Amino acid sequence: GPHVRNTGNVKAMAITKNSATYWEGNSEAESLQRIYGISFPENKQLKEWKHLQEEAAKRDHRKLGIQQELFFFHELSPGSCFFQPKGAHIYNKLLEFIKDQYWKRGFQEVISPNMYNSKLWKTSGHWDHYAENMFRFDVEKEAFGLKPMNCPGHCLIFD
Repeated sequence: GPHVRNTGNVKAMAITKNSATYWEGNSEAESLQRIYGISFPENKQLKEWKHLQEEAAKRDHRKLGIQQELFFFHELSPGSCFFQPKGAHIYNKLLEFIKDQYWKRGFQEVISPNMYNSKLWKTSGHWDHYAENMFRFDVEKEAFGLKPMNCPGHCLIFD
């Protein structure tokens, strides 16, 4: 969030998280302690924020979805959701609703591939900014990446 111009304005604060890190990401360097926090100009606002955080934790979709057997995650496909029957039903209903809204609002749907040669990502400028966070791999001595966003592929459709 924003920084405060004067720490005198901070009347209430809380440390929300801490973690170890290395100076400039170098594991040979000295270990540092990173802290995350939040501050408010009034203690009442901090109490309200803490209450909202507690309520949000009770409604954490990542936990509720697993408890309600809507979906699960697996270490062999990190970050990917496996939809179970009830979850797939909800997912498909949401897709149906979104597609219906596209047509009602005059939009047309397109679908693009999930994998592109790095040449596309370099042309769009995304490679320089996102390559290190993309799933990249080589196919017949050419670099490819799974799409983290649609825009470069859609440029090929609408070129």
